[in-house]
Amino acid sequence: MKVLIIYGPTVSGKTDLALQLARKFQGELISADSRQVYKRLDIGTGKVGFDSKVEKHRNYWTVDGVKIYGFDLANPGRQFTAADFIKFASTSLIRIDAVNKLPIIVGGTGFYIKALIDGIDTLGIPQDEKLRKKLEKLSTLDLYQKLLKLEQSRAKKMNRSDSQNPRRLIRAIEVASSKLTIPPSHYPTIPPSNRLLISLTAPNDFLYKRADRWLDIRLKKGMIEEVKNLRSRVSDSWLINLGLEYRWLTKYLKGELTKSNAIDRLKGDIHSLIRRQKTYFNQLEKINLFDISNEGWRKQLEKKVHTWYNQ
Repeated sequence: MKVLIIYGPTVSGKTDLALQLARKFQGELISADSRQVYKRLDIGTGKVGFDSKVEKHRNYWTVDGVKIYGFDLANPGRQFTAADFIKFASTSLIRIDAVNKLPIIVGGTGFYIKALIDGIDTLGIPQDEKLRKKLEKLSTLDLYQKLLKLEQSRAKKMNRSDSQNPRRLIRAIEVASSKLTIPPSHYPTIPPSNRLLISLTAPNDFLYKRADRWLDIRLKKGMIEEVKNLRSRVSDSWLINLGLEYRWLTKYLKGELTKSNAIDRLKGDIHSLIRRQKTYFNQLEKINLFDISNEGWRKQLEKKVHTWYNQ
């Protein structure tokens, strides 16, 4: 089974590119985004463009005539882990291959993509709800310090993004605290011979301007109302832990910040996310980078995909 993987920072146009390639090479998409898995988190996570023709089905969406798996897998407030993603994505790959379509994995959650490519060694360790409730009360710094004491090597292997992510830190502590022997995963990885890994990139300033424009559009299209509706369903702490749009708009709606201050803080966090996502290129082997600020990049990329697909 051949698998096309498209990674890149937010606002780099990954999904639009994936939809275009799916139409050209008879493909179907699997979203690799840790927030798009949640129902009702549509505008804040930027699932699709506002001009797209969308049909929502039980197990997939159809966007401009192309099936996308990976949206709306979990209710807001529920924990969705990398292990959950691996299980879901493995099943989706089989389903897409069974109908002779090209699986196209697309997303900006580098950890999900790396886990799918290389496997993950913690699938056999269950969640410890009692431990999680205790850990959720700690700050990010306290969580990292706790992990350092439990398993220094695991803490030091975390990249900057993961070491500042409460959900990832809690899971790492959970794994480090477990007395279980980890059984080998029975979920297959995707060998280099079967995959083409593409990443979109651009200079930071180019992406920052795009991100600011996209944020303004989403605010005008009802993103604040989306967060208001979510607050009636889930706790503010859950939304704040999601980060980015949901963190700063929740703080604004709680009266902790003015709207302009919340938007400024959000823009800064989105810019930081872009930088972190770009540093994840180093975590992925045999990656083909395409700079979307360069003229002719799309034609070069399509040629690369065409050559690989027809080998």
